[in-house]
This record gives sequence, structure tokens and C-alpha cells, in this order.
Amino acid sequence: MAKWLIRLFFIGAVVWGGFELRYWGKVYPGVKIIEVKSTKLVLVWGTSKWEISPESIDLEYDGQQTKNAAVKVGRTGNLIHDLRFKIQAIKKGVEIPPVFTLDENKLIAAMASVSAQIDIPAKEPEVVVVRRKIEVTQGENGQQVDDRELLVKIKQGLQTGNRREIQIPVKNLSPKISPEQMNDLRIRAEKLVGKRITIKYDWQSYVAQDDQVISWLEVGGWKKPAIEAWVAGIAESLDRPAQNAHFRYLGSGKVEEFAPAQEGVVVKQNELTKMVIGGLNQIDKGVNLEIPVITTQPTIKTSSVNTLGIKERLARGESDFSGSIPNRIFNLKKAAGNMNGILVAPGEVFSFNKYVGDISAAGGYRQAYVIKEGKTILGDGGGVCQVSTTLFRAVLNAGLPVEERTAHAYRVHYYEEGSEPGFDATIFTPDVDFKFKNDTPAYILIQTTVDESKSKLVFDLYGTSDGRKVEISKARVWDVTPPPPPLYQDDPSLRSGQVRQVDWAAWGAKVAFDWKVTRGGDVLQQRTFYSNFRPWQAIYLRGSAQ
Repeated sequence: MAKWLIRLFFIGAVVWGGFELRYWGKVYPGVKIIEVKSTKLVLVWGTSKWEISPESIDLEYDGQQTKNAAVKVGRTGNLIHDLRFKIQAIKKGVEIPPVFTLDENKLIAAMASVSAQIDIPAKEPEVVVVRRKIEVTQGENGQQVDDRELLVKIKQGLQTGNRREIQIPVKNLSPKISPEQMNDLRIRAEKLVGKRITIKYDWQSYVAQDDQVISWLEVGGWKKPAIEAWVAGIAESLDRPAQNAHFRYLGSGKVEEFAPAQEGVVVKQNELTKMVIGGLNQIDKGVNLEIPVITTQPTIKTSSVNTLGIKERLARGESDFSGSIPNRIFNLKKAAGNMNGILVAPGEVFSFNKYVGDISAAGGYRQAYVIKEGKTILGDGGGVCQVSTTLFRAVLNAGLPVEERTAHAYRVHYYEEGSEPGFDATIFTPDVDFKFKNDTPAYILIQTTVDESKSKLVFDLYGTSDGRKVEISKARVWDVTPPPPPLYQDDPSLRSGQVRQVDWAAWGAKVAFDWKVTRGGDVLQQRTFYSNFRPWQAIYLRGSAQ
């Protein structure tokens, strides 16, 4: 009997060894890799469907890694476990999911885009004032995608190979406020009818009436984010930077104030929010609060006018805006007005963008023709660059250090009326600025004049001369290239057959001029300003209105 057992064991070992040798480094029989039949990932909810493309989530199936994983199946090192597995694989077969990689952050972002179209927050019941009476609105249920479960289902779907449509798991949301809590809110709201909270600063006051106060109620207290939003709105209307006094040069060393100094104000929003919440808890006694603020003082006041050192005109810059449309002239006047009367302290670097304001409709600027993306179109603030250009010329003539200057991409005819090419400076808030430094011992007063009858813009700089002299060479022009043929653009705002020129042909060129500033035997500034102008075509708007 023992001999038969030994012989049987020996035969089994030989068979087992032969089997293992045959499938050495290979997939065992019965082990099957699930075939990827579809590349679509479709999410379904009701009758709506969303498809997430493999490319959008960097989904890739790795055939070699999948094969390696299949080879490892049944080779854990546990002989009994591995034997049972191989027998099961031969009898019933075993499927191995494909190995894949994806960018989970991109998948979650794609899921969030889908969830945003399904999610509806539960609406809590509210206490409101209707015709001086308290009413309680009914709450409403909401719904929300179960993101965790959806992520699991998607990954499971990716492993099945055929990736059938995946049903999006959506859970219901119920209002969190109980009927008892709503009754407490109603009782609190009834006590607030006719009550209000008033906060003041200087001569300005702000009032939250009872309907607004009641809207701030929440279980156990007050809705702090809503109160913070109210306070932020007040701060927006009150906050202002300190405003230096603005002056006008009258001649003979005399200066007068035309815009008084004004202290700056910043509302302490966090402190005010706490005060409002504290007042709400005692509102039955009536609440009147003073708005806490931080004040900042201007650096230049009216009383300091005689110590500023503004004695004489240092330099002038001019430009011509003939042919400008009304909105361009409006913008030019507005930007020049924002510069008028500004005082630049000794050692200060003046930024054009700081004073020009928000160049948009919200900032009070109008639409005029600008060059954008290779087209002449209506855009906010067209014409402002004429102001920066004119200031640049005044600064050059004054011999003040130019800290930042960018030439236009194209030659603009406005800037060559009575001037050589290259004496221009473009700005584009907030990235492209024009800056200069006041390196004189006294303040510099900027004064602007817009003469519409002569289409002239003038910048005068006043201060105290330190004897510096300025030399500016003639412009050197080379690599001149002709403009392209005229461009006609359809404009539905013009009637059919009407043509309006909005830009003029300009030859491309490279331009340079030399600038030298001396005082006595010292050279204070010496540099060459370069411009590389692209050729530009004449542009006409052609009426397309029927």
C-alpha cells in the first residue's frame, strides 16, 4: 500500500512539475483578461446622459501591466491556496480586470461638472414679514449626487471592460430645521416686528429694518455671513484712501488749492460685525451704533503749500488729438483730469496707472477705437495712451529719470502730429505702466490743459529747477516697411453704403532717439529710447445694416 502511495505521489509530483514548467512565465489555463470593448464612459440619471471622454481624464489601459498581473495570478506562494485556484480556473474560469491609469483630479472635476447640474440644496423653512405680519414658509427637499459612491462605480465600470452606462447615485436631502425650531424662530421674529438697527459715521447713516433683521435669524443665533455681507456693503460705500490736496500753479511762484485734502477712512468690518450681532441681542431697547473706522491722514495738506518748493515751470509736453471721435476726447479729458494737480514728492516714483483710475465703463470711461487682437474695435478707454504719451514728453523735457516706458506696437498718427516718431508711451492697466522718478529736491506739480478748440493736450511740470540741461536728438528711422493693403470691416451700426475710416495706414519702422541730461559737468541721465513699429494698414468700417 505504501509503495502505491509513494508511486502515486511521485506521479503527481511529476505531473505538477510538468504543468508548472509548461506554464512557467505564462498565464495559467482558465485565467482570462477582461477585454476592453468600449472606450465610452457614460453617466446616466433619469433621461439625462453625460459622456466623459478618456482623453479628458487621461485614461489609459496598460496591456503589459495587465498581462503581468495575469501571470501573477495563482502564484502567491501558498501551495494549497494556489492549487485550489488553478483547479477552479480550469473548471470555471477566472476573469482578470485590465490595469488602467487615470488622473483622478480630472475625473473628480468632471464628476463635479455633472453633479452641479443635478444637485439642488434643501430649502430651509424661513420666517418672513408680509404686510407687517410674520409668516413661515415651507421648506423643500433637495437632492445631491453621492460623489464617493459614484467614484467607486466609475472605477468598477472601468474594470468591467465593456463599461455599460453607469447610473448616478443621488440621495435626497431634507431640511435640517425641525418644526419645534421653526416655532422658536417665529416667536423670536414676532418680537422683532417694528424694530430696527441704525449705524452711523459722520453724517451718513445706515438702517436695517425689521424685515432685514428677521432675515438674519437662524437657530440659536444670527446668520453671521449675511451680516458680514451687509457690513461689507457699508464699507464699500465709506472706505476711501487719503486724498492729498491738489493745487494749481498761478505763475510768479504762486500756487492755489483747488481740491482740499481729505483723510482716508477704512471701516473695521470685523469689529462692526461683532457690534451689530451684540446690538441684535438687545434690539428690543433700540440699537444705534457708531461705525468703527481707521483714519489715515494725507501726506500733503493745504497748510503745506508754501513749503513744497513749487516756484517755476520745469518743462512742457504737448500732443495733438485732431480727428478724434467724441468718446476718445472724453476719455482723454477724463484721464488728463485725473492727473491734474497731482504732487510728486522728492524721491517718489510716479505711476501713471495709479492715478488714471479704472479704465472701464465702471470707472467712467467710454468706448472708443482701440487696437486689440489685430483689429480696430470699440473698447473702454480708447485715447488714454495719448495722455501717457504727452506726460512722457514732458518728463523727457524736464530731464527726470524714466523708470518704465513701453512704445506702441504700431505708429499712431495722433502721436506724430507735430512730433517725430518714437516719442510715445503706451499703457495697459495693470501690466503696462509709465513711471518716472522725481529726483529733484522739491515737489513737482503736474498740471494738464485740454484745448478742444485747437485739439491740443498739454502737460506742464512745475517745481524748483536745479540747473539741469536736456539734450534730445532727432529721431533715427530705419528698416522702413510699407503698410498692408487697406482693411474693410463690416459694421452693423452703420447703414449700408456708409464707410468710416477708423485707423490710418502707418509704415513699419525701427526708431531711436538719444536723451542726455546734465548738470554742470555731471551726466545725470543718458540713454537711447528704441521703438519697433510693425507696419499697420488703414482700416475702414463698412456699413452692413439693412
